Formats: sequence, C-alpha cells, structure tokens
Amino acid sequence: MSQCRIVLDTPGVLGAGSTLYGKILCTFTADTIIREIRCRIRGKENTSIRQGKHTYVGRNTFLNLTQTLVGEGTVPIGRYEFRFSFTLPTDIPSSFSGKYGSIYYYIKATVDVPLMFNYKDKICLRVMVPVNFNSMREELQLTPVVYENEKTLCCWCCASEPITLSLFVEKEAFTLGEIANILVEIVNMSNTNVEEFELSLVRVTEYLSEKNGTNHVTIKERVAVEKATGVGAHGRRIYRIDFQIPQTIDLYNFANCYLIKQQFMLMAEAALPGVHQNFSVFASIMLGHIPLLETHGFQQARSGIEVFGRNLQESESPPRYSSLNLYDIEENDTLADSTISDIENS
Repeated sequence: MSQCRIVLDTPGVLGAGSTLYGKILCTFTADTIIREIRCRIRGKENTSIRQGKHTYVGRNTFLNLTQTLVGEGTVPIGRYEFRFSFTLPTDIPSSFSGKYGSIYYYIKATVDVPLMFNYKDKICLRVMVPVNFNSMREELQLTPVVYENEKTLCCWCCASEPITLSLFVEKEAFTLGEIANILVEIVNMSNTNVEEFELSLVRVTEYLSEKNGTNHVTIKERVAVEKATGVGAHGRRIYRIDFQIPQTIDLYNFANCYLIKQQFMLMAEAALPGVHQNFSVFASIMLGHIPLLETHGFQQARSGIEVFGRNLQESESPPRYSSLNLYDIEENDTLADSTISDIENS
C-alpha cells in the first residue's frame, strides 16, 4: 500500500525563530503519477461561542508555510526519503487551549495524486513563545499611575458622604515572580464600615467569532489574592502592599491573534455590608517572562513621586509583617495576621 510518513529530527517544543528539521518517508507500491509532494506548516486560532440557540465559529490562519519537495512526474516503485526544514517567524503566538477556543500548529505532508486519494500524514506541533519586554519597549508603561473610584451610599432617599478608593501602581509591566510595590488608599467619609479590603490579580481572556466582532465571551479568573481588614466609618487608611506576581502563572504570547485575547488586571476591592454592592478600581498591567535589560530610566522616574500627599523615597522599606500594627484612624483597633501593611495613619 502506497503511503507517506513524517519523521521529525528533534521532536519537542518549538520556539519563535527556531528551525524544524525532518523528512517525509514515501512508499510507492507501483509506478505512480503525481502532481507534487509538498510539506506545509500551519498555525491557526479557532473559537466556538454559543449564544442562545446559535453557535458562532471563528477561524484565523496566521501562519502558512509551504515547501514543494517533488514536482509533477512519475515516481517509480520503491521507498523514498525527502528532507525538509522550516524556520518559524519570530512574531508568532504560543500554543493555547481554552474553554472557547485554541491556538494550534501542525505540519502536514501530502503526495498529490491526480484522480485518486492523496497520501497524507499530519503531526501536531507545540510552540511556546516567551513574552519578551525587550521587543516591546514602546508598549510598556514604566511610570507610576494612580487610578481612583468613588461611591456614594444611599439609604432610601438619603445619600451619605462618599467612599473613595485609590490605587497607585509604580508601573504597569511586571515579570513573573516580580514583587509589585502598590499603594491603596481608602477614604471612608460615609456612615458605613468597609468590612474588608482585597487586592487581586485577575486574568481576563476574551474569545471572539470574528475580528472586532460583537459575538464574544469573556472569562475572568483571579490568580492571586491579598486580603486585609477594611476601614471604619469616617476613617482613612493607606496600605502598602508588596504584591508578588506568581511565578507559576500560565502566561501565553498572543502575538498576531485577533480571535483570542488575554490581559491581566490588578483589582482593588472594598467589601461593603448588607445590601450595598462592593466597589473596586482596576489597573491594566502587562506580564512577561523576560525583563528589560535596562531599567535605570524607570528608577529615576519613580524616585520622589508624590503619592497621596506623601513623598516616597527609594530607600524606604516596608515594615516587617511580624510587627504590623494596623488600625483605623478613629477607632485605633489592632489588626493582626495580615499580609498587607498599613504605612500611614493620621
């Protein structure tokens, strides 16, 4: 029986810019007329989104490399070996598998036989591409940013003074395992206690059926959380948080993908009692595997930044967790066993 088979020289995980070497083994049990023998590598992203009774499917081919190994002619009976090599581009995404879509690669060999079934073989490939900050410097936000949100609590027809939640981020680009220095201020001018404060790292994955389409689904996952007690009515608290970006996060590169997108956010959330809804403030951040080779400019930009009316210096170190003394401005209650430290009371 005539057939073809792909054999890779070095099976395993591929990277951006790497070269794949291999061969196609063809067996012909009779003299065979062929159009060609070709080898092709493809990279695709597919999504499937169900909304009500309808299912929307998205498909995008972002990589398509083809080599013709033998042209049209007659191949005598026998076994043959045809070598190939493919060099992958540097701007490709990682392999990915999610609930509503996937990014995948494969290599396919075809013996194109006219008026007959073609001989084929296919092997799936795994590609892992690290997120390298050095190749995307212009996209990085490396200066401090402050985000703020305000909420007014209402009881029947009466509205109280607002609660203000402010989030200070030293920069918006971090590598896995890095410690992010973060400040959060809660100013509670209402008559209601803020029961708890929470800082979360949230992964947001969006699946679309077409580029810039309206049919999409978004999944939010909390991948890291820090908690502390809140602040009483008519109180104020500033937290300094050494928030470590987990080293074990599954981080993928989505370069040149438009059906599957992923981002990370820091979410500071104030928990309110009873019928009041919690409220939060978000900061979009970028995560990467490979840090910038030079960060001197960032260190200069960060030094001496005025935050919440207080000048932060590089030499200032956070208090030891074992000696934390967290308390409300008005009530002076000690809060123990917290991983978030209060650095200012007034």
